[in-house]
Order: sequence, then structure tokens, then C-alpha cells
Amino acid sequence: MACMLTVKEDSQRDPGRCVNYNEELSGLYGGVLDSQTQFASACIKKILSLYKNNKYTKSVPTSIILIGHSMGGLIAKRLLAYPSTINVTSVAITLAAPLEAPVVNFDAIVNDYYILTELAWQREIHQHEEIKETKFLISIGSGPRDLLIPAGLTSSNDSYISALTTSIPGVWVSPDHVSIVWCKQLVMVINRFLFDIVDPLLEQVTENSLLIGAKARQYFEANRSMIINPRIKRNNVTMQADAFWYEDNRRIYQISRPEIDRTTHLMIRLVSFPQNRFVAVETVNVQDQDWIFGCNAKNVHNSYRYCKEAISLSELSRWTGSIPEFGKRKLATVNLHKLTDQRPDWTHVIVRVSPTNKPVTLNVDINDHASRQINVQLPSDYSFGKQMIITETEANSLYYELLLPDFGAIHQAYLLYVEPTASCQATSYHASAELHVPWAKNHEYYHYFTHLKKSPMKLRLYKSNPNILRGIESDEKVKITLLLDPQCTFSISISTSWYLRIAQLSRNYTPVLVPYVAAIILLVLRTNILKLKDNKDCISIHSALMSEGVKPYYAVVFGRLTTMVLMSVPLFAYIFVNASSQNMELQYFARSMLVLPAYMTALGILNVAALAVLAVMVFWSQLAHRLLFRIVWRGGPGLAERMASGLQKVPMLTSATLVCAVPLSCGAASLAAGAAFYAFLLSKMYEEYLEDYVYRLGSRLACRIFKMFISKKNTPKTEVNASVESTSENVNVRTNGDNNENINEIDTGETSEEARVSNKPEEPKDESDKKETKSNSDENLNNINFHMSLFFMWLIVTIVNVPALLTWAHNFKYSIILKPDTSYLIGIVMSACSAVIWQMNGPRKNLRNYDSVSTLLFSMAVLILALGPYTLFIVNYGIAFIFLVITVQQLYDIEEPVNEVNPDYLNDDVDEASSNLPGVNIADEDNENENEDDDFLLNDELNGEGPDDYDVCDENKMAYLLRSIREKFGFDEVN
Repeated sequence: MACMLTVKEDSQRDPGRCVNYNEELSGLYGGVLDSQTQFASACIKKILSLYKNNKYTKSVPTSIILIGHSMGGLIAKRLLAYPSTINVTSVAITLAAPLEAPVVNFDAIVNDYYILTELAWQREIHQHEEIKETKFLISIGSGPRDLLIPAGLTSSNDSYISALTTSIPGVWVSPDHVSIVWCKQLVMVINRFLFDIVDPLLEQVTENSLLIGAKARQYFEANRSMIINPRIKRNNVTMQADAFWYEDNRRIYQISRPEIDRTTHLMIRLVSFPQNRFVAVETVNVQDQDWIFGCNAKNVHNSYRYCKEAISLSELSRWTGSIPEFGKRKLATVNLHKLTDQRPDWTHVIVRVSPTNKPVTLNVDINDHASRQINVQLPSDYSFGKQMIITETEANSLYYELLLPDFGAIHQAYLLYVEPTASCQATSYHASAELHVPWAKNHEYYHYFTHLKKSPMKLRLYKSNPNILRGIESDEKVKITLLLDPQCTFSISISTSWYLRIAQLSRNYTPVLVPYVAAIILLVLRTNILKLKDNKDCISIHSALMSEGVKPYYAVVFGRLTTMVLMSVPLFAYIFVNASSQNMELQYFARSMLVLPAYMTALGILNVAALAVLAVMVFWSQLAHRLLFRIVWRGGPGLAERMASGLQKVPMLTSATLVCAVPLSCGAASLAAGAAFYAFLLSKMYEEYLEDYVYRLGSRLACRIFKMFISKKNTPKTEVNASVESTSENVNVRTNGDNNENINEIDTGETSEEARVSNKPEEPKDESDKKETKSNSDENLNNINFHMSLFFMWLIVTIVNVPALLTWAHNFKYSIILKPDTSYLIGIVMSACSAVIWQMNGPRKNLRNYDSVSTLLFSMAVLILALGPYTLFIVNYGIAFIFLVITVQQLYDIEEPVNEVNPDYLNDDVDEASSNLPGVNIADEDNENENEDDDFLLNDELNGEGPDDYDVCDENKMAYLLRSIREKFGFDEVN
């Protein structure tokens, strides 16, 4: 008797035969992997003990068959070498499991689990040959429809067989990540394999390792060899002498029969002619397991020759995928010359067809093989449209091979078109294409072309050529096998597919965008640090993203060089080794030019995210205000406003609460709460800044409109003054106001210029007010820009720790404390630093160590660019370390003295120069300043009695007036 244990992430579908992990997120959070492994080990012991204690059981099972889905497959692999289960587990089947490396290396625990699994296999299995022969790890990947686990990660060096569902005979489909568990085609194949490895006499899983290996190859691999294995011993098969024996002298032909009522043998002669080097035989609706043989036709029965005994060549045949309406198809490809060299006594290859009432078709294509192999020059990446490969295939031909020597990287993608020509006479046709990858065994997949399905074949890889990844020239070529309909001729072409290429990049390299975004955020902060060092204001995050310090050529080059150094120096390679370093695709990515589009994509994502955050910030304060109003509506809107203002004034208390919450819950929860509070603080900053900006903009617009009406009203008076100017040369006009005196001298020539200059002393007063208002506004904006950079640092750390947060929320009903907590240290550091950061009104300028901090920021950004794609926990610790450095510097660093020119001297010089100008009365100006009122003041010139150059509207007073109106009619005053 054999027992089977299924280990799945989602085990509620069949809890009676599955290990129930309560849907824990082991794919995102590594803290649960050890406990899940221990639980599965305990389940195995319990299952075996149930059989041992049952006296009615005749045979007690001695081993457990493991089937694991996703991260459950990784646990199944670990159980094969686990100390308590190594003697009771021998066969494990993994479904869409990331065995090679984690998809995203979120935390150090996931990394350690992979490394410990590999060490256990090396120590417990690979060093003991007798144990290694009894361990069968069969890993199955999903193919292109699995958007969670890339197909290239489902294989392992420890696997006995690694295959994709698209290549497994009888499956040939690509299920998604979840449906692979109940895909009927795959389930049937697995069931057949499991039943065949059970000894019916002992009712146990057989201990014959050769039988298990042979059955695994039979069900999970397709025979694609063209020559027989000479090391395999084969038995002779007795052939039927009174059957129908037929030999056709043509090289390319098709035989179709509506039914077969007598066993028929088609004989293909072995000759040494070059054009008879290779044969491809396709059968339709031939059900015999052994249907192709090699023999010596030396016997004669009646008037024809036949083979009395023959040897099966079924290892050279395989099922080929096809549309069911066109029948079940088998294909055999045989190198006839090499077969003659191995068995010189043979004279024929025999195709046997047993009687059947189904229509049977035999397609035979004998050729020299070389003429059917076509090297395809791939189209340029920048080309559009189809590139012709074959204008028209040979008439009645069946078999073609397309060799793609430059197709070796996972990010490449093309479309293959197989279209019937005008000479095709068939109303319906069937052609199939199979892509074969020599360096990735069992990664083949099929595509069909019919009169109803004319879509092109998608050419893409799931594992890059390892020689290309290592920078070594390779002779291995991707091969596309075409099985055409002999009744038609076809044209074959190829084109570049940009949308498939983008899909390939997204499927395999999306996780690298997280560390790239983190590195860009550090470069943005570095840009602002350099601005502060130059005694300038912080620029906005969008301006920083467009600055020179964030350009890709500035950081990506150093990131690539650092990666090459860390991976090429043995000492560094040993220090920085992690589970994701086994992912060859990431190593190739780090050394290739793919880092440039990835960096630009991360830059674009950050721009869009910054714009979205800005929009949310602008409206967040109003939303928060309304939320608080709904919560405390009984206290009136004033209470909600006071609570919002109170939250803004107690960041120290909030920081202390976050620090205390880390050991009582988890660090990720504190980070998420801190991000929400930080967003609230920023929204209040934006609200105050935008409110001041709107008032200033409205006052400026109101003043301009007011001046426009005043200038129109004073136009007739100007004409009168002009007429006076034309008749009198030296006329002094004085206009006395209520408490001040305005003097204008209206002369011809130089006198008018003096009159214009005499009005200038009033401008500095207004300009100084404007500069002061602008300075306050710029200081607020400077504070916002600096805190926005720090907020994005906080946000990226929170995103990296989302798996820990989800695990804590999932297990909250069992325990309010997350154990183990991978975000504990990060939560403590960030929460403690927030007590200082949130109290800052703005960044301190002219600090001594800004140069050192900017260098540290750039170094950390480069390190994250180099190592971040391999492990995300370096983003955690790197960002937290920089956040701590910024906090300490703003708290303890010393400002450098700045030599500034005393503005009083300049004012004295200006006053002295202005007093010497004709027509300037300083006493009048002081008298005017003393009599200004807080309200909006208009003098007699508003009635058209003053000169045109007088400032009739004060923007600051207009802004004050708008604020007063808003407070009077605002929301807070409504009962």
C-alpha cells in the first residue's frame, strides 16, 4: 500500500488528503516556512502510525509520496532530505514551485530556508550515492499562463525530471498558477504514473529505482531522439507473416484509408543514398503503443518479403499535439544512415497499423535532412512587419526545421506565421509547430495552424541560454519543428513582437523595480541635500527626478560595475551569497543593458506615484476633516477641526506610541500607521501652503483688476495734464491729501524724468513686504519638499514589509504578536527617528557634513542597485540606515557660518542716494508709512485726483481681506 500526502498553499479544497496550512502566506513571508515543514513532518509520522496500529491492515506502508503546490513544493523538496522524514519519503512531485530561487526574496528567513535546503540535499543525499538513487524529485512548471511563478524557476538541479505542462505528452496546455492543481490532463498523467510505480503484489511503492525512473520518463518526457540508445537491451517482437506488407518507392507520399480491416505494414527501405538520410513519419489515429520497428526483411511469404522478427523503435516516436477534430497524431523521426551504422543487418524500417474502424493517415517524408534545416536570421528589434523565411514549401512535404541561432535570451520574443499559399487546394488543413530548447529540456510547446485558426505562433523562452548568461559563445540553437499538411504548400515568415517582449520583461523582471525605485528615492534626497549645501531651497520631488543627479547614466553605470565586482571577486561573492544568486536570469540582467529600461521604468513609476501622492495630499486634509467630523459630529465641526489640529501638534506622542506598538504587534503595523500619520502631516502642510498661495494669487489678481479700472477712470485727467505739459515748461503741481503730501514736478525734458524718479522711494517698502511674504511661502514649500523625500523613503520601506503586515493581520485572531517578526528592527528604528523628523519645521541649511551624507546616499543607492534585485531586505536595512543618518545629522550637526552682506548698509546707501534726488521728500514718505491702516486703504487718487504711478492696491492687505471673508463665511461658523 502507498500513501500520498499533498502539500499546498490553499489546502481547503480537499482537506482530507492535504496538509492544511490555514492559507498562510508562505510565498511572501518566510517566517512560517519552518513551522510548516515541522507540521508536514509530524503529519507524515501520524499517517504512518495509523497504519501500524491498525491490526486489520495486511501491509503497512513504508513510504509517503509527496505532491506539493507552489511553496508547498519547496517544503516537499525539503522533506526528502529532512532528518525525520528522509527514510520514509522517496518520490515528490512539485507543481509550479519556485525550486531554483525565490520569486521575490523579501526577507532573510526565506533566504535562509533556501540555503538550508540546498545544504541538506548536499549533505544528506548527494554525498550518499545509495540514497541519491532512491530520491525522485519531479518538478512541473505551468508555462506562460502562470503570472506568479516564472517557468524558469520551477526547475532544479536536484530534480530527476523538470518539465513544463506544455511539453508533457497528453497535457500540452498551460494552466495558471492555481488551476494546475486540478488540470484534468495533468492529473490523469500523474495518476497513471503513481499507479504504475506501485508493486501490485506487495501493495507498496516499488523499491526498484530503475522502474520508477523509467515510468517517470515515460509519462513526463517526450521522445525526441533520432537515433536509438545502444546501451538499452531490446527484445525481439514476432511479426505477422500473413498480414499486408507494402513498400513504396516514393520519398514523399501520403496514404489515407477510411478504415483498416487487416494489419498493415508499411516498409521503408534502408539505402545509402544521401537523399534517403532521414525520414519523418506522421500517423493519424494509430493507437498501437509499438508501431514502428526495425528489421531484416529476409523472409518470403507467398510473393512478398516480410520480417519474421523485429525490434521496436518506439523510443524514437512521440505523441504530437493536435486539434481533436483532426485526430490523434504520432510522429517518429529516424536518422536512417545512423540506424544502418548501428544495425547493418537491418534492411527496412516498418510502420505497423492494426485494424481499426477510424480513418487512418500515414504521412512519410524521406529527405536528406540538411535541405529541410533552415537557419533563420531573426529580424531586427527595430523592424516592423514580417520577414520572409520560405516563400513556398516543397510540394507534398511534411517536415521542416527552423534553426534560430540568435534566439537565446528570455527577453526576446517573436511571432511565427505559417500561411497557406494560393496553390493550396485543400478546403481544410492542419499544421503544427513545436519549439525545442536544447539547454532547457522538456520546455517545448506546440502551436497549431488550421483554416479556422490562423493566429501566429508566439516564440518566447522561459530560460535563457546559460552560455549566453555567462558570456560564452554557444553553438546550441533553438529549433522549431514544422509538421505541414502534404495537401498544401505554405509560406513561412517571422516578425518581432514588442508586446510579447514587454510581457516577458514584466513576467521575469518586475520585482527588480522595487529596489530601483528605492535607489532613485535616495538619489532624489541626495539632490536636495546638495541644494541645501549650496544654501538653496529644496526642490520638489518632480524637479529632483528630472535633475542630473538622478539621470540613469549617473547611477546605473556605477551599479553595474559594483555588481560585476561583487560577483567576480570570490570573497565578495561568498559574503553576499543568497538564494536569489542561483537565479541566472537575475545575474544576466545585472550585467546586461536591461538595467537601463528597468531604471527608466522605475523612474516613470516614481513620477506617476509622486503625482498621485501629491493629488491625495491636496485633498487628504479635507477627507480627514470630514472623517473626524463624522466621528465626533455631536461635538460640532469645531471639535473635528480642533482634533485635526491636535493630531498635528502631537507627533512626539504618536512616535512614542509607534515605538511601543512594535513589540506588542509587529514592526510592519507600526510602519503602516506611521505612513498614514506622516501623510496626514504632509497634507496639513500642503493645506496651509496652498491656502496662502491661493490668497496671494487672488489678491494679486484683484489688485490688477482694480488698477485696470482706476487707469480707465483717470484717462481724461491724463489728457488734461498732457495739454498742460505742452503749454508750460516749468509747472509744479502739488496735491495735498489728508495727512500726507505728494509732490510731482511736471516739466518738459529732464524735469519729467526727475518727477518719475521722485516716486521710487515708496517701492522698496512694498517690495520688502512682498519679499518677506514670498520668503515665508518659500520656506514652507522648502519644508514640504524635504519631508516629501523622507515620506517616500518611509513609504518604500512600508511596501517592502507588507508581507509581514499581511501575515500579522491573518494571524491576529490567534496572536496579536507576530513571531518571528522580520520587520521588528526596521519598525523600531523608523518609529524612533520619526520623533525627531516630525518635529522639524524644515531642513537645517549649511550643515558641515552635508558632503559626507550626500556621498553616503550615493553609495547606498549604488549598493541597492547592485544587490537589491537579489534580495529586498537590503532595501529594508539600507533605507532605515539612511533615515537614521538624516535624523542624527539634523539633530546634532553644526551649521557653518555664512558671510553675508549687512543689508542695513545697502539701505543707508539707498536712502542717502535717494535723498539727493530732486523732488524726494523723506519726511513725507515716513509720514505716509506711519499713517497706514490695517484695512484696505485708498487715498484720494482712487477718485481720480492722484498721479498714475501711485500704487492704489496693496496685495498683502488684499490677502488679509480675503482671509477675513473666508473665516467669516467659512465652514467652522456654520451651526
